[in-house]
Amino acid sequence: MKRQARFDYVISFFSANKPEVETELIFENTYQLLVSVILSAQCTDERVNIVTADLFRKYTKPED
Repeated sequence: MKRQARFDYVISFFSANKPEVETELIFENTYQLLVSVILSAQCTDERVNIVTADLFRKYTKPED
């Protein structure tokens, strides 16, 4: 199976079986989601939510 076919299969599978994405991460926009996902690779989602509460108040957009 070629790369595009694998990609299409995965997208099709999740679209059919899990159309609504669920996460324990708290975020308001794609910037916050991206930062939270990167941080969650280093610790728990619970800890990320604690840290990002203050972080996103200070840094509201990527330019900050």
